[in-house]
Amino acid sequence: MSIIGSSFAFGIVMLISLVYFRNKYFLSRSSKYYIASLLLTIASALANICSKELVRFLDMPTWSLVALGTLSQLLTILTTSALAIYLISKVTEHILEDKLILAKTYLVSLIAVYTVFILANIVNGWIFTVNGAKEYVDGPVFFLSYIFILLQLGVVCYYFIKHRKRLSKAVKVALLQCIPVIAFCLILRILYPQMSVFLLALSLIELVFFLNFQNYRNGVNTLTKLNDGRGFFTEIGKRIRCEEPFKAYVIKIRNLGIIKQNYGHRAGDEMLYLFSFSLDRLFTDGIPFHVYGTTFALILPCDESGSPEKTEKLTEFLETEIKYMNQEIKLDYILAEHVWEDEATADTFYEKLEYATDIAKAQKLKYIKCSLELEINRLRRKYLINRLQTIDRASGYEIWFQPIYSVKKKAFSSMEVLLRLKERNGSFISPAEFIPLAENTGQIIPITWFVIEETCYALSSTPELSGLRASINLPMLHLVDPTFEERLNRIVDGYGISHDRISFEFTERVILDDLDLAEKNMKRLAESGYTFYLDDFGVGYSNFNCVLKLPLKTVKLDMSLTSTAEKLKENYGLVYILTDLFHDMGLNVVAEGAETSEQVELLRDYGVDGIQGYFYAKPMPLDKLCKFLANPNEEANN
Repeated sequence: MSIIGSSFAFGIVMLISLVYFRNKYFLSRSSKYYIASLLLTIASALANICSKELVRFLDMPTWSLVALGTLSQLLTILTTSALAIYLISKVTEHILEDKLILAKTYLVSLIAVYTVFILANIVNGWIFTVNGAKEYVDGPVFFLSYIFILLQLGVVCYYFIKHRKRLSKAVKVALLQCIPVIAFCLILRILYPQMSVFLLALSLIELVFFLNFQNYRNGVNTLTKLNDGRGFFTEIGKRIRCEEPFKAYVIKIRNLGIIKQNYGHRAGDEMLYLFSFSLDRLFTDGIPFHVYGTTFALILPCDESGSPEKTEKLTEFLETEIKYMNQEIKLDYILAEHVWEDEATADTFYEKLEYATDIAKAQKLKYIKCSLELEINRLRRKYLINRLQTIDRASGYEIWFQPIYSVKKKAFSSMEVLLRLKERNGSFISPAEFIPLAENTGQIIPITWFVIEETCYALSSTPELSGLRASINLPMLHLVDPTFEERLNRIVDGYGISHDRISFEFTERVILDDLDLAEKNMKRLAESGYTFYLDDFGVGYSNFNCVLKLPLKTVKLDMSLTSTAEKLKENYGLVYILTDLFHDMGLNVVAEGAETSEQVELLRDYGVDGIQGYFYAKPMPLDKLCKFLANPNEEANN
């Protein structure tokens, strides 16, 4: 009867171990203590069974029985100590390692003192002895074993009470689940006084914590076996509540696609696994995560200096080639670092890291650290994204117009429509700041429809604009949208506007990704009466393939060719040849960026059809445009 509890404990812990070691490969700090408690429980159960039952089958000398009993006692205390450290680590795993050192010191001291007592017991029999019938008999101070266990429990309770406000909900739930387990074991002890239930209680508590914390198959990436993104946010949240210094890194692997193309899909997966395996062992006090895809994270404690040596070590690791199939493969990466400051949530903390990686990618950097400047830019971006959620006049959106002078007609015959976004204080946000953001977030679509609607309204309701064409910048998303024409016609026809009064401007950069589809849709729109301008020719990707394939009416020369008289003189041959060539192709040529009379005279001499620039008119709202068209010379001087 006395070994039933130990036998059940052995069986429970063996089952836990079989499941655990089949599914778990990477170990956090607390997991290592958990494994230690499992192994020690198994050893304690075996020692207890041997010391109680082996004597029945073997004629063993008394001293060997004492030795077995001593070993069983020591293993029991070591088991409770390992479990105590594990429980404390679940509370303190989100703070610095030195916070756990004190608990370890207390427990090791207790183990050392108890070891002295148990070894002395071999001589004096204070704790237990073996009688003539080779049975274990409690000694006069056998209760010392329980006192040492209670002292260990006291250390655990101290840490629970001290950090009770920082305990996660999961830890609290696990502790509450331990109460009925302990009550069950006490009832067994009362009903069956000869049954040893101590190891059984330990094994059941280990089972509770296994089910709550260790069996995280849903929280572990199936490929790399690292904790996943959910675990990362949970860990960040713990450390923020703790208010202890820590830092986190986000690592984005950029060339995995190339690796898979060169070596195969399986090789790519193997590379991620090898990378994860090495990352997990890089820092003893770090916790790595496989957040998603090719994005990894690493959380480390840090001191007031920010622990720069850890960043150097991590960078050196990332620069090291990984050996695979007798080949050395180097990973292309982005590394972002952020030291916790005053963020209140894990989401805010991670947003800063994500923004930093975006900036690093845009600037082609391998390493970036979150800074005050980055934070200001991030908040500005977040503000602009919020402003982009609603596109209407009430939200500060306006359309402005910049007239284009016709050299042949000696009058303004068209105008480019430009979008403006007004701040609450009356100032304006630069389009160069919010338009790229609108393109990246997809808000450029509702913005374009707003511009088209407002332009049609202005053309239909303003007599001063009669006879003028309006050109609107059109993004690629509309050029390749087969439903664009139907909605466009519905708006334009609804305002009673002739289709030939609406032109669309686009750049080569916008349509190069899908030139064939853009050509197909543009030809259909051209057949419906709309016209197209190729904007910014002469910069970036400029080539004649677009000009030859697409149904264009006008090519606008980029201001980099025409912005100064000196530029014009330097580029005389190029501007003149381009203008002449486009004319031979039946296209009009508009020069952008003219600001002086000398530039205008040179452009006229070069034969351009239209001139757009501050010399004639700056962008202006509709009311000023009407005044300008009524008296161009007076308004231009103003």
